[in-house]
Amino acid sequence: MTDRTSDAPRAADPPRAALARARSATREVADDLLTHLPDVGDPATQRLLDAWVEQAADTLRAVSEALEERLLGAGRST
Repeated sequence: MTDRTSDAPRAADPPRAALARARSATREVADDLLTHLPDVGDPATQRLLDAWVEQAADTLRAVSEALEERLLGAGRST
């Protein structure tokens, strides 16, 4: 009979690593998105585009924060 408790930390590492990568990637994409705003020339269209980009960046940051909470929760349960 094998001792399964010694395998528990190893089994938890890949999911934690995936959460950490996803958290980092969503944060990076949010930051990158805000640095690539094209100038479309039309003020009304520009305002709409700027609002959409800001909303997308906010959503990515929220996903990053949710992943961080999940990662911290996974650390407490191991």
